[in-house]
Amino acid sequence: MKLPRPLRPLLSLTARNVKLFLRDKAAVFFSFLSAIIMVALYFLFIAKLYSSALAAAGNFGGSAAQTDFLVYSQMMAGVLVINSISLSLGVFGAIAKDFEGRRVDGFLLTPLRAREIVAAYFLGGFAVSFALNLLTWAASAALIGALTGYWFGAGTFFAAVGILAAASLIGSSIMLLITALVRSVAALNVVGGVIGTFLGFLCGIYMPYSNLGKGAEAVGSLLPFTHLTVWLKQTVLNDALTQLSVPADMQETILRDYFSAKSVGFCGIAAPLWVMLLLSGAFALGCLAAAVFVLKRRIGGNKK
Repeated sequence: MKLPRPLRPLLSLTARNVKLFLRDKAAVFFSFLSAIIMVALYFLFIAKLYSSALAAAGNFGGSAAQTDFLVYSQMMAGVLVINSISLSLGVFGAIAKDFEGRRVDGFLLTPLRAREIVAAYFLGGFAVSFALNLLTWAASAALIGALTGYWFGAGTFFAAVGILAAASLIGSSIMLLITALVRSVAALNVVGGVIGTFLGFLCGIYMPYSNLGKGAEAVGSLLPFTHLTVWLKQTVLNDALTQLSVPADMQETILRDYFSAKSVGFCGIAAPLWVMLLLSGAFALGCLAAAVFVLKRRIGGNKK
């Protein structure tokens, strides 16, 4: 079945952006760098801190494998959310390169309009972010099962896939705006490194908010990625805690105090998670609209 003629140039440019990213092994590696650092830190000492805290709780009383199942589950939730940001930003590096190399001038000689060029960039970032994150999730779920002997249910696995799609949409929208404002490839790489580091702390991924304090929690509540992390943590941890037959009162304590997997509201204002997720989606939509506006103006200026 042939694609409709108006879609062919758009999808061709989207495929070109994806291929450029995947062929650049250094770009792919550095897009995963934040996640690699996070996993390394977990295995070096952060996982031990979580395990010691659960052991000190006394009333959890799980085995080493059960504790690892909980710790690894919440760790991968944070890694996957960070991936949704860094991977899309890596693909969007093509935008800065295209403007610096004046390749956009060539795109304007094709049937594509400015908004379609921007759409191709966004679709490429979303496709790579979601596809590679999906592979990471499948591999990590299998690895966690092999290491601990506990496996996520099919419902949990596919629910996480849906959350990853939402994370990729929101992450791609926000990162597209940052890319539109940061015009240098070098500066964009610096921004990517800084974002990965700070979000690891501010989103309660490296350490729970019970250790970081109310100030960090208030700042983290301003970030859509915090609420996405909480959503994904709740999904995988509820499955894990149910499988381990942890009492309901202890489940609440573990989710809230040990893993920062309860809704943090908004700047100290109590709000359910679904409200914060809707606000996060609305914010991402605003970022996407702003990014389209900025990039269309830049492309129009380039045309002149």
